[in-house]
Parts: sequence; C-alpha cells; structure tokens
Amino acid sequence: MAISAIRTLRLHIDPQRTVSNVAHKCNDPISETTLELDSHADTCIIGRHALITLDYNRPVSVMGYDEALGTRVYPTVTGVVAYTDPLTGRTLHLVINQAIHIPHLDHHLLCPMQCRVNDVLVDETPKFLAQRPTDQTHALTLTDPDDPLQTVILPLELRGVTSLLYVRNVTPDEYYSGLYTQIHLTSETLTWDPQTTSYAEQELAMTDHTGQIIREAANRGPSLVVSEFYSYVFDPVDVFHDRNLYQMLTSHVVVSSADTTLNGHIVSRKTAPIDSMTLAARWMISPARAKQTVLKTTQRGVRTCVNPTLSRRFPTNDRMLRYKRMPHPVFSDTLIAGTTSKRGNKYAQIYATSFGWARAFPMTKKSETHETLSLMFHRDGVPPTMILDDSKEQTLGHFRRKLREADCHLRQTEPYSPWQQAAEGCIRELKRGVSRKMIKTGSPKTLWDHCLELEALIRSSTCNDIYETNGETPETIMSGSTADISHISEFAWYDWVMFRDNTPTFPDDKLILGRYLGPAIDVGSALTAKILKSNGQFVCRSTLRHLTDDERVDPVHKDMRKSFDLTIIDSLGPAASASDFPAEDLTPTYEHYDDDIFDFDPDYGDVEVTPETGDTFLGAEILLPRGGQLTKARVTARKRDLDGNLKGTANENPVLDTREYVVTFDDGDVTDMTANMIAESMYAQCDPDGNQYVLLDAIIDYRRDESALRLSDQTVVRPDGRLYKKRNTIGWELCCQWKDGSTSWERLADLKESHPIETAEFAVTAGIDHEPAYNWWVPHTLKKRDRIISMVKRRNTRYLKRTHKFGIEVPKTVAEAHDLDRKNGNTLWMDAIAKEMREVRKAFEIIPDDQTAPIGYQKIPCHMVFDIKMEDFKRKARLVAGGHKTEAPATITYASVVSRETVRIALMLAALNDLQVKAGDVLNAYITAPCKEKVWTVLGPEFGSEAGKGAIIVRALYGLKSAGAAFRAHLASFMRQMNYTSCKADPDLWYKAETRPKDDTRYYAYILVYVDDILCIHHDAMSVLDRINECLPLKPQSMGDPDIYLGAKLRETRLPNGVWAWGLSPSKYVNQAVQNCQTHLTEKLGGTFKIPAKAANPFPENYCPDTDMTDPLDPECSSFFQHLIGVMRWMVEIGRVDIAVEVSMLSSYLTLPREGHLEAALHIMGYLKQKHNSRLIFDPTYPLIDESDFPEYDWTEFYGDVSEAIPHDMPEPLGKEVDIRMMTDSDHAGCKTTRRSRTGILIFCNLALIQWISKRQPTIETSVFGAEFVAMKHGIEILRGLRYKLRMMGVPLTGPSFVYGDNKSQVTNCSVPESTLKKKSHSICYHAIRESVAMGETRITHISTGDNLADPLTKCTFGAKRRRLLGNILYDLYDDFN
Repeated sequence: MAISAIRTLRLHIDPQRTVSNVAHKCNDPISETTLELDSHADTCIIGRHALITLDYNRPVSVMGYDEALGTRVYPTVTGVVAYTDPLTGRTLHLVINQAIHIPHLDHHLLCPMQCRVNDVLVDETPKFLAQRPTDQTHALTLTDPDDPLQTVILPLELRGVTSLLYVRNVTPDEYYSGLYTQIHLTSETLTWDPQTTSYAEQELAMTDHTGQIIREAANRGPSLVVSEFYSYVFDPVDVFHDRNLYQMLTSHVVVSSADTTLNGHIVSRKTAPIDSMTLAARWMISPARAKQTVLKTTQRGVRTCVNPTLSRRFPTNDRMLRYKRMPHPVFSDTLIAGTTSKRGNKYAQIYATSFGWARAFPMTKKSETHETLSLMFHRDGVPPTMILDDSKEQTLGHFRRKLREADCHLRQTEPYSPWQQAAEGCIRELKRGVSRKMIKTGSPKTLWDHCLELEALIRSSTCNDIYETNGETPETIMSGSTADISHISEFAWYDWVMFRDNTPTFPDDKLILGRYLGPAIDVGSALTAKILKSNGQFVCRSTLRHLTDDERVDPVHKDMRKSFDLTIIDSLGPAASASDFPAEDLTPTYEHYDDDIFDFDPDYGDVEVTPETGDTFLGAEILLPRGGQLTKARVTARKRDLDGNLKGTANENPVLDTREYVVTFDDGDVTDMTANMIAESMYAQCDPDGNQYVLLDAIIDYRRDESALRLSDQTVVRPDGRLYKKRNTIGWELCCQWKDGSTSWERLADLKESHPIETAEFAVTAGIDHEPAYNWWVPHTLKKRDRIISMVKRRNTRYLKRTHKFGIEVPKTVAEAHDLDRKNGNTLWMDAIAKEMREVRKAFEIIPDDQTAPIGYQKIPCHMVFDIKMEDFKRKARLVAGGHKTEAPATITYASVVSRETVRIALMLAALNDLQVKAGDVLNAYITAPCKEKVWTVLGPEFGSEAGKGAIIVRALYGLKSAGAAFRAHLASFMRQMNYTSCKADPDLWYKAETRPKDDTRYYAYILVYVDDILCIHHDAMSVLDRINECLPLKPQSMGDPDIYLGAKLRETRLPNGVWAWGLSPSKYVNQAVQNCQTHLTEKLGGTFKIPAKAANPFPENYCPDTDMTDPLDPECSSFFQHLIGVMRWMVEIGRVDIAVEVSMLSSYLTLPREGHLEAALHIMGYLKQKHNSRLIFDPTYPLIDESDFPEYDWTEFYGDVSEAIPHDMPEPLGKEVDIRMMTDSDHAGCKTTRRSRTGILIFCNLALIQWISKRQPTIETSVFGAEFVAMKHGIEILRGLRYKLRMMGVPLTGPSFVYGDNKSQVTNCSVPESTLKKKSHSICYHAIRESVAMGETRITHISTGDNLADPLTKCTFGAKRRRLLGNILYDLYDDFN
C-alpha cells in the first residue's frame, strides 16, 4: 500500500475519550529524515524516526486508493521531531498532534489541511513559480510561542516535486530539557475528523451556484466551526498521595516537580540544591513565589573541591547559547540615589521589561549612561526596541548612536506619561527591595549599588503573576532558555562567608571572614562573588563557603564578627535604618501582633489565666477529611513540647505562622495541626461573609410550637365573601443531619429555600404534607421536581450555618457569650463585650429607682450583636438600639456625605497650593452626638450590676433612625466653633481662610466629611486633626496620611515633571469585587456562568447589548446582574473611566436583563481582572492652552449686554487660580433599538480630571450635528454648576472655561456670532450654548476626533486608539508592570 495514497480514515473512538502515557518510543538515538507535505493524505503520518509522547487510545483503520490492498489498524499519537534553522542555527521541536503512527515508515507526512485549521499558514507554491515571492512563499508560517508578536517561518525545500523539511529524531532527555521551543503544527485540543462535512459546508457558503465568491462572505472573512473540545489534563499530584509509590519512585529517580501539560506527562528535573523555603528567606520573597521559582529554574553550578569545607563554584556545562538579540522591548530610566556609594556612584541606569526582567548598572554621573548600554549589549544582548523618556542623556549623543549602530529602534514616551514607562515601576520595586534587605541585614547604606545589582538579578529570576510570563521566570522569557540561579541563590545579601585570601601572611588564618555582596559579573570563568573585607574594600573570589554551625556559636568567632562590623562602620558608615529611606522606598508591612500576649481583665469569673486564654483559634470547629468523609473536629489546646513550652510562634504572615494545636474529633481521637492549616480550613468552609456552610445528609425529625398555624385556622373568609388560605411556615422546625455527622434544628422557612425537594419528600414520608405549613407548596414542588432540581443546582445548595462564622460559634445573647467563654476556657467574648461597654456606657442615663421615664419618652429594646473579624478571627460585640420601633424624625436622617467631585477638586487644590492632606476616623462617631429622639430602655445583662434598671438614651446610639443626622449636626456645631464655614455648594465641605507661615500666602483650608471619615487639607493638617481629636475622639491608628478613601487607595505621587500630585487607585476594590464575583458564580450559581480567562477589552468586539436576544435571566441571576452593575458603577465613580460606556449601556437593562447581558458584565469583570491596575492622578499642572484657537467676538448685537452670574455670597477667592477645560463628544443613533445617541463629557481642572459622563441622550436626533449640540449643551449645564461650586469654595478662576468639540459645523455655529441655524429643533441647544459664550462663561474651539479624549465615553473602542486615548486619562492601565 502506498502511504502517500492514504485517503480515508475510519475512526473507532470510545465514547469516553482517554489519553494515556506511553513509553517514549524512539527507535534510533539520532536519525535524520524528512517531513513531507502530502495534500493527498487526509491525516498526518508519523514514521519511525520520531519521539512518541502520547497515545490517544484511539486506533484508526487506514485504507489506500486501491481497496484491494485492504485496511490496517494503526494508533493515533502525538509525535515530536527536531528542525534546525539553517540560517540562525535555532533548533525547534515540531509537535504533531493527532497523527497516525506507522512504525515501519522511514519518513513523515504532513496533511496541509490539518495544519491550516491550527492557524499554520501553508504555502506549497515554489518560489520560482510565484509571481511575487516573499520569505513566506513555499514555507510554513506560524506564531512564535516565545514572542506572540513575531512569526516563525519554516522554509520548504524541493526534492523532485515534493515539498519537505529535513528533520531529525528527538531524544526524551532533549525533549524534556526545556531548552528548545516547541511548535505545534497541528491542534492538540480540536478533534481532527477528516470525514467531517463542516469544511465543505463553509466553503459552499462562501460561493454562489456559479462558484463566484459571495461579496458579504468575502468581506466577513473565513470562519471555522469548532464542534468539540477535549482536555487531556489530569492531576499528577495524586501520584504522591500513595506514600509507597512515592518512595519507590524517589529511590530510582530524582523528582522535584510535577507539571501538568496538555500532553498528560509529569515533567521531572534534577533536585535543586536549594529548597524553596531557603530561597524565600534569602531573597525575601513569598514561599509560593519561591516554590514556583525553584520549579522553573536550574541550580547546577556547585562542585565540591578537594577541601571539604569550601566549594569552588562553576557555571553549568550545558550548552547555553549567547543570545545577541533579545526578543522583547526594553524600557530604560535613571535611578537617582540620595547617597553616594563607596564606589562613588550616585545614579543607576535601569533596564526593564513590562513582565519583570531588570538589570541595574550603577553610575557616578549621568553622562555614563551610554556605557551602561554597551555593558547590557555585551552581557545580555540587543533588544528590538529601547523605550525611553525625554532625558537628554538617553535620547542624544553616544546613547542614541550606539542604539542606531546596534540596529535597536528608539522609541520615546509622551511627556508626563509615566504609565507608558515600565522602568518607573521597576525602579520603585527595586528601591523597596534594596531598602528591605539593607535594613534587615544592617548593611551600610553606602553599599546600595551592590545591593541594587543583586536585587535586579533576583527580580529577573523570580516567578511572578504577570500574564506574559505564563508561570516562567522573566529571565527565562527574556533569554529563551531556562534560567539558572546558581550564582545568586547560594548566599543571601550580606551573608557572613569564609573565603581564601590570595596573600595570607603567617600566622594569619588562610580563611578570611567577609560579607557577601552578590555575584561578580564578567570576573573569572567560574561563578565568582563579590566579598566585602573588613577594611571596607571588596574582592572577587570563587572559593567561599557559609559559616559552620560551630563557628556561629563560637565566642571567639562572635567577637571576630563584632569587630568586623565595627570596622565596617568606621570605614563605610552606620547600618541602614528605616529613617535613611524615604517612605515611598519602604515596603508596606503587615500589622504586627505579639505571640501569646493577650489583654485580660481579671474581673471576669473564675477562668484560669494561661497563655492560651486569648488565642483566637481555640474553640473553632473545622471539617477534616477522615475515613473518606469530612468529620467535624474542634481545636482544643496549644501543642506543647516535653518541657511544657508552647510549640511554634505566631507570625503576621499566615504562611509563616508555626503555632501547633491539638485538634479533637467527636469520638475522642486527636491530631496535631498548624495554625495556617487551621485557618485555611476555616476559610474554606465559609462563604465570603464568614457564614459556615454544611452539606445536608438527611432530614430526620420535625417539631412545631404554639405559633404554628393549625389546619382549622388556615381558611379564612374575606370581607367580599371569598375564601382565602393563609400561607406561612411560622413555628415549624426540622431536625437535619449534616454530612459532618452533626444534627441541628433548622427553620422550615430556610430549608424550604435551600433544599425544597428533600423537605417536600420528608413531609410526605412523615405524613405532615397536609399541614398548613406544607399543603400549599409541597404538591407543586414534587410535581415540578426535575425543573426545581436543575434550578437549585444553579444556586448554592449548601446550607449556611448561621450559628457559626469561620467555624467559630457566635452567641446570640450575652448569656450565651459567657457560656462559650467558659466552655472554651478563655475570655474572648467577655473581652469584646467589656470593650464595647466602655465606649457606649456614656450613652445611657440611669433613671432613679423611685422615678419613671419622662412623659413622651418611648420605650425601645437594646441588644448586643456579635461578630467575628475575618482578618484575625477577633471577637467583636456592638450594642444597638431597636430603632425600628420608633417613628422616623421629621427632619433629615442621613449622615454627612461629601460628593466625589468635591473630593477630587480638593485633592487637586492641595497639590496646587502645596498643602498637606491628612485623614482621621471618628471613634464611635454616633455616640459622640446627643440623641435627637425621646427614647428609653431597660438595661440588659451586659450592664452588670446595673442590669434591669431603666435608662434614658442620651446619645445617638447605633440603630436609631436619627443617629446619622444627630452626628452630622454635632459635627457641624464643632466645625463652626473652629471657625470653619459650610460650603453652600456642598454642605459637607468646610472651609476656612488661612495664612501659610513660610510665605504669608493666603489660601483656604478644607475639611471634607464622609459619615465619620474626615479628610483635612491644611498647611499643618495634623494640628487640625489634633484639635478635632480634643472634642471628637479619633481612632489613633487612623490619624495620619490617608490610605483608603471612598473605596480607593489614596496616595501622593511624584510626576515626571517633578510635581507632586494625589491619585486614587481602585485596584484593591476591583480585585475584591472580581474575587467576590468568582465566588458567587461558583457557590451560588453552580458554575453556569464564568468570568472569561482573557479579556483585552470590556466588551467583546462586535457585541451590542441592544440587539441581544438571548433568553431572559431567572430572578436569582437577574438580582446578581443588578448587583454587578451597581458594583461596576461605583468603580466608574472612583476612577475606572475606561468601563464607563460599557457599564452605562448595560445599565439600561436592569429591569429585564438577558443571559447575554450577564455574560457581557462578566466579560467586563474579566477585563478588570486582567487590567486591575489604574490610577486617576489629580495633576495640578496648568495645561498648555493656545488662546489663539479661541477668537473673541462681540455678541452684543445678538444677546445684549449679558454676563455670567456671579454668586453674591461667594467667599473671597484665595490661593492659586484654576483653569477649567471640557471635552464633549457624541456618537449618532448608537442605540440600535431607540436610535438615541450617547453623550460623552470630560471636565478638567488644570490637568486633573474632575467629572466624566457617559449617558444616553433623552431625545432622538436626526443628524450628528444635532447629537453634538445636545451633548455640548448638557456639558455647559454641568460646567456652570462646577464653576459655581469652585467659586463657593473660594477658588479663583482664570477666566472662561475652554470647551472642545470635534464637530466643526456645530463648533462654528456656537462660537461665531453670525452663524445661523437651519433647523428649529436645535434652537434651544443652539441659544443655550451661544449665550454661555456671549456672557463670557465659556469659549469654544474645534479639536480633531483623534485627540478628543471624550470619544471613549460615547462608544466602545478597541486597539491602539483605545490605549492612546485612555492612556492620557488613567495611569498604569496599559502598563502591566506598574
């Protein structure tokens, strides 16, 4: 049978498709052969000279053209061959999936069609026959997996008339070495079926009956129908669950990692000399990142010398190609140090990529920048593009010349656009890493340049979460080969080492004490290290070692090390401390707590005080796997050693918390667990709110009380004479047995919702389905059983155990709290009650025993509410009033809420006038205010000896309807006492004229109030907070620099122009929202909907919510959709301008959302997950405005002597002036159903974005001209309100507001007096805008559409246009590194 004549495959596929590992079959170690294109073969063929890596367990029957030859059965496999590019010498591994394996065939056959459906461009036309031959002619072209922006071209050769590639066999060791790029010529996931008719149907759909291309189809482009996808993924970690199997494997092979791939293999490598925990400690990275780094790198540089106490370190012998060309663009910027190093360096040139690769080159002066470029070219290679800012050292002279000579393209970022410069963020992280290492080790600050070089290498070799790295280290991505970390992993920064000096003199020891400063690049052929000597100089040595255990404890050696440090201090300066570094160069830390030190009030009962008394884990209930099922267990005690000492210590990082506990099962068995494992179990068994969920096993009993409705009372007669049946489940409880073996009584109302089928079946079985609590819903439930089951599966069928949070029982009353403390042997709940009572006791005034409550006072209940904090499982108690029992006050009931645009204006003014911004949070805010309602209560047991007495509530207790308004009035009274005035444009903004002492400048200080959060803007803001603290106690930890405000992170940033400005970053809020959304989809909706893994834009291209005709959502999904829109609208409010138009579009469908709308909302969440970083910077810099673009005209003839209305009661303008600019835009008839247009508006104060709007217009306009008129008129109205607010805040304005529009006709009609209007329908907008210009309120000019930043607020934008426009509004959005 001629193999090249294969035409038919009869596939015998099992219903359950499986993939199995095979022995890596390789007949010859190295055999050269050919890979031939055969258009007659309908499936690829693998011959004998290939590495078989996968058997699909899917045999096929092969038949030639001559049926007389019969058929033969061969397996379907994945094979690998090697191809070497004759031009570059680069070796690629060509992977052919779903191919037929014919063992006796000497060559391989490639089916062109099978390659094309995998997006491989196959050109079979020889170059000499092509009209315009290119490199892609007569070649296979596909995307380079190492750089998706590049392509790989495999040129075909001719042998006779056959097109082919010369390939060779691959050995298993070579394949799994990770040194060679793998290219999949055929799909590994799309099931290949050569008999399918889908390709023919699509081909026919492209042509008419004459064979001519249908124009619409031609414009649409080819498409591919994918019918099935299969995943060949299994969990290799299960192999290690069998201890015997694991020990057997490790006795024959060395396994250090298990990697799941689509081919279904476990990839193993040599064991690394340094484990992940040691690496985490040396590099000061997280254990998770260290573990990933060890898995993804090699450490093959250590060889033992003759001297057993020393090791000479050599690089690996593997053939490591020296890459002269780097595959990714590199960013560069200059780091300015505040200290001159020992080597005289004041600067460092940083080279970085967007995915974490970095190099640092210290310099004595900026003019040496070009020399660092030569060093990088020599050591690492030449990148395709160098991206720089506008500094002259980088863009001119030698630097530019060397880039040109090396054929490296130069690209400059826009001025004042740090989000375009990845090196900015790299410098920030390098500074933090250096400061962290130097402070911890106590090394002199003058060694910062050595530490910086090491930190850059560590950063490049550490796995991160950036998408581009795909789990690899940045060094691997940049170099193309597996990163080796031998030279930087053996020693930590400033480690003590012993090394051999070249010139020892008798009787000195030949081994000298020193400090490790990092690898010595370009010194010696071995792995050489820089070592600091006691004289303050460093030497380069390759023979060194750690201190031995004996040396570490030896008193003589300790004295030697102490003397060494004192000598270093004399020569290099004192050890670095946190005060030596600016705040922005220090790494944020966890809040610290001390181990086994707890506050205890001895007045509580007879509880014995022990180190375990305040332990938050004790008493927690968790579920643990035991005997094939989850079994309930309880944390009963701390683990102690033989001497009675507690084992393990607490740590602010939960991963490093080593405390050990005794965990007891219900049957008395015990086990030991560490704190981090207990915490993980507690979190895993709870919903996002901390409520513990349990799985129902069976309903076993029922009970009812006197409040239950009786059958005789169910039917009542209405006034109109009709009969009516009452429907309720009050008074009924069912006994549930849970999967953990426990039982509890639960309300029928709860189980009816969470487990309707089980509850209905139990009612029938127990013979109570006729009772009034059941007869109105059980028959319907059982009748619709199948439909209800499918709906319940989409919800969370796990019952929430309301009595527990995070596995810890929560009391409902004070008495229960006391009982739980006695049961657990601690005072955690009693401490929480005592802390709350110390704060709220002042809210009650005891009524004497011989008196009653005053006339007109209403009695209300008060009760204690208990909770558990998620962060540290700390118990919390709060006394609340039953405000639902009182009538709402006639006056306002809401608290202070300053508007968002006021906050933005204030932050811009703070930077403009060089003022401080400080924040504070009022402690128990409502309690500080007098109560406005006439209410009294009977004191409960939480009041101790005063329990049972009557008391008038004299403070605004939480729970009262007037509490918010009472606090607002109390705060307002205090603000007036401080001579602050409430702004009439925003009553929750308070201002006061002040003089700055250093320059006698007059300005306005501001205090912004959002409920109990206070933001102070003043030249000495802390003194203002201290004064507030005298009357309104502030939380001590809240006073200082603002952190989180209105849900966004607030911090001060230095811009490239040197200006300090405040910015809001909602990244934390976005990440939490995405996480909550994922949890809800999994826990509540059963995984029916998912957040897409990749979403480059908020909406998929070509998606239009107006034309979405998918099925309507059920009530539960509709509620979730409405919740998502609410969350995303708040994101827009706090700075996510990039999703404003998409969220606005979806907001139109809150009443009747469809499945497609929910999927679109989840697509936005996927985009936010990928692009969670963004910052809105309130830049006070004055914009460059060419006033010649705004000609002035005399409008008196048309509108008379009109002028802008100036508020008569506005305060005197103080401080620096402010420019106002507005950009407006509109699409036309963008809504496909109503044909209404959408308005987009951006308003800036100086360069700070203050307001933004994306809103569908209320009218239907017949032209773009009309839609632009409506948009600008709306913007003028908003602008007028903003000008009023600024004047009422005392802000001086430079003059009219500058308005930009991109419709020239509309702009001309508005700005030129003689322009006339042709359509009366536009007259209102026409005159409203023109009169604004005539009165000097605004000036209008034209701007090109490409420069109109409001354009993304009118329509969905994609690609470069979106990045360019939004990149001028938001920082960090399109910079993954920052």
